[in-house]
Order: sequence, then structure tokens, then C-alpha cells
Amino acid sequence: MQQNYILHSFDCLNTATSARLHDMGLCEGCPIKVVQKYPFHGPVIIENDHQRIGLRYTVFALLTEAK
Repeated sequence: MQQNYILHSFDCLNTATSARLHDMGLCEGCPIKVVQKYPFHGPVIIENDHQRIGLRYTVFALLTEAK
């Protein structure tokens, strides 16, 4: 179920979350791969540069403009 997405603007996130994602190597325009989505809008596990990161569904949806 691996899907590819491009990260969009970090402007919609609060400053702390945006800074933390930048510290982990994520940036606007970065391609990511969704490794796993948990049911009921649970966490989403993404992979970028062989690093896996768990995101809240709401953060993932804001960054990727996913429905």
C-alpha cells in the first residue's frame, strides 16, 4: 500500500511542529512514501530518505492536502 506524496506548505502547522519536521529532514517539496495508515484517522507512517516518521493524520492531511 505504499503511496507517494509531495509535501506542500508548512505554513498551516504551528511553529513547534513545523520546526520539528524540518529538524527531521522534511521540507516543502520533499517526496515522501506512505508506509502504513492506521484506521479511523490514526497515525500515518511515512518514509523519507530511509527514515520512518509517524505523523498524526491531521498533520499528514494538511501537508499533503489528502482527503
